[in-house]
Amino acid sequence: MFAHFKSPWFFLESEGEYIELFERHGFNAVFCKIEETKSYHTPQEAYRIFESGAIAGYLNPKYYDIEIDERYVRRFKEIVRKSFEEQAGSGVVELVFNRVYLIAVKEGK
Repeated sequence: MFAHFKSPWFFLESEGEYIELFERHGFNAVFCKIEETKSYHTPQEAYRIFESGAIAGYLNPKYYDIEIDERYVRRFKEIVRKSFEEQAGSGVVELVFNRVYLIAVKEGK
C-alpha cells in the first residue's frame, strides 16, 4: 500500500486572499505583502535547511493515511538528498521561499 500524504501547509494565491481571510475573522489587515526570496546553496546545505524545518511537516505521521515506518523515512530522506544533488547542475541549488508578511489588528468589542 502506498502512503497518501496530506499537506500540513496552508497557502493562498494572493495578498488579497490573505487580507480577506483575516478580515473574515474579525481582523483589520493594515499591511500584507508576499515576498519571494531566493538563495543558493550546495546540495548538503540545501538538505540541512530542509531538515531544519520542512522535514517535520513532510514526515509527520498525522499527515499520512497509513502508518509510516523507519524504512519509509530513510527512503524519503534519500530521495530528497538525491533530488538536491540532481538540481545542483552548476554546483548549487536555488531555494525559493514565498514569505507572507501581514500586520492585522483584532477589532475589539
